[in-house]
Amino acid sequence: MSVEVQRHRTAMVRHTLSQPMSLAVRHGLVRPGVTVFDYGCGQGDDLRALAAAGIEANGWDPYFATDRDRREAEVVNIGFVLNVIEDPVERVDALTTAWGLTRRVLIVSVMVVGAVPVDGLKPFGDGYLTTRGTFQKYFQQAELKALLTQVVDVEPIALAPGIFALFRSPEEEQDFLLERRRGRRASTSAYRSDRPVGSKPIQPHLQERLAPVIDVVAAFAAQRGRMPHPDEIPSDVHDILVRERVSFARALDATRGGGISDELLAQAEAQRREDLLVHQALNILNRSRSAARPGPSIVRDIRHLFGSQQQFVEQAMEYLHGLSDPHRTVDAILRASKSRLGAIDEDGRLVIDNRRVAELEGIIRCFIGCALYLSGEMNDEHIIRVDPMRRRATLFRISGRRNSFPETDTSVTIDLKRQDVIVRSDRRVLLRKADVFGMSSRSQQRSIELERKKQECINEDKVLVRIQ
Repeated sequence: MSVEVQRHRTAMVRHTLSQPMSLAVRHGLVRPGVTVFDYGCGQGDDLRALAAAGIEANGWDPYFATDRDRREAEVVNIGFVLNVIEDPVERVDALTTAWGLTRRVLIVSVMVVGAVPVDGLKPFGDGYLTTRGTFQKYFQQAELKALLTQVVDVEPIALAPGIFALFRSPEEEQDFLLERRRGRRASTSAYRSDRPVGSKPIQPHLQERLAPVIDVVAAFAAQRGRMPHPDEIPSDVHDILVRERVSFARALDATRGGGISDELLAQAEAQRREDLLVHQALNILNRSRSAARPGPSIVRDIRHLFGSQQQFVEQAMEYLHGLSDPHRTVDAILRASKSRLGAIDEDGRLVIDNRRVAELEGIIRCFIGCALYLSGEMNDEHIIRVDPMRRRATLFRISGRRNSFPETDTSVTIDLKRQDVIVRSDRRVLLRKADVFGMSSRSQQRSIELERKKQECINEDKVLVRIQ
């Protein structure tokens, strides 16, 4: 018996950005000056939110916006569309059409297995019919990745479970991966400092005239660990220099004198160096096809910080060797706990707030990066549990972070051995909040115990920590 699927009933009404569009904004893929097209825009809530923020956004929908043109854009979003199409051939056609409209990056999102219960739903094709007459196909993470790779022939980058980004340009993909792996960074205002003693005085009137230029150059130096090349600075900054009749070299000198100190620049160099090593190690481990084509800015970073590509790759390989040595990984976990970055649980696993992951040593960031390569990015409401002995990482989404007893509602377990991602409805109450955020003496005591067990392992060649 034929069934008429009511696809339009899946369109949700929301007053905030959808998850895929929110991720695109958070990662800088969508920003002022970038054009956006929403393929299957539903009732247009994302489009209105983007327009209110000054983003040029258009959309098309086969039910709610049939009179609009399907047009090219730098960023195209096909959000929760493929999972409501009951015909697999039509799914491929929709994906192919959306990719054809994409100039820079395509964002694809679907419903994933385990996200919602399917009890009581009627099986239909490769999915289910709901009581509202709609169709839902629930994808495995690996299944969606395989579909995207087969249809588009581009390596998909996971942003979250069920959400991937596909880049037209390998250079842009590498820029995105590097910036994502850098994690959270402080405001650029924190990098303004007093002129160091002994440096050449800068005329006050010149500093005032070049204040916007100095801010931009100092922010670049604090992020990249080096001074910028002229083509890495926005055109409006060059316009200021032309207007003030000041050379680019003199602007750099003014920044070194009053915009960023030698100490802060050295710290930025060390941070950028480790960021690049972690990034390259993950490229090697994940066999990233775009790794051989870094953008010009990354090439300049490598030459400045490593001297040559060969030395860069050799040092990145050391991070990978570290991942295969459980003693090195456990040592790094112990140091993280002693620094109160996270907590050691009863089974020797590190539990850490996502907001502090960027402060971890490179070897642990590599481990977490391998996991996130499969599952997609965390947000500020996640904590992560690192289990190097079992080659697993688990993300827990926290609600009520400021409550005395925060709760988790969902867990995402990434099994690096099996290359698998499992999403579960996982409700727990965090009875020891201080443990989770690495602030209690109990966690410090567990670190001492884990270190003792590690020494026993070295001396007696026994199991390092108890494995569930």
